[in-house]
Amino acid sequence: MAFNHPFYFLRHGETQWNKDGMTQGQLDAPLNDTGLQQAARAADILATEPIARILASPLLRARETAEAVAERHGLDITFDDGLMECHLGDHEGKPHGPWLHDYFMGTYDPPNGEPFKVYCDRVWGAMARAVEGGANTLMVAHGGLWIAAQQFVKVQPVMLSMPNALPVHVTPQKNLWTHKVLDPAR
Repeated sequence: MAFNHPFYFLRHGETQWNKDGMTQGQLDAPLNDTGLQQAARAADILATEPIARILASPLLRARETAEAVAERHGLDITFDDGLMECHLGDHEGKPHGPWLHDYFMGTYDPPNGEPFKVYCDRVWGAMARAVEGGANTLMVAHGGLWIAAQQFVKVQPVMLSMPNALPVHVTPQKNLWTHKVLDPAR
């Protein structure tokens, strides 16, 4: 699948589960106070960008982050279940462990969860659908999507994981995504 248009990517703001090192996966958790502030800051930064469409994961943490940006741009949000975070099965709601690294390396399948390869294929397809509508699409989702995308393309400069609420502009080429961090303080 080719990505023919530049796009924006924004991971959701912080949740209490992020702060506490708990496994969220597809469990719904709202943004905490820090996350709400992060979403507002990201919305301020993106206010001057020519965002034409917003697509987001329907999970509450992504929804709340997308809503902050959508309000500034006067845009509606389209939700796509394909942009949801990985389903981590029996680990959801429990502390992170060494298994999480193994999962993202593709060497561990969580009990009653989604194998990493299945997750990667799902989100790659959803990301491609999100940007096929044209340039200036903002995708608001989860850090796992950024990791999954790197199974298909090289990212420059290297950013293995995506911090909470860090807006980036991505320029795709054949097998390479170059990105620019839009927050001057980070």
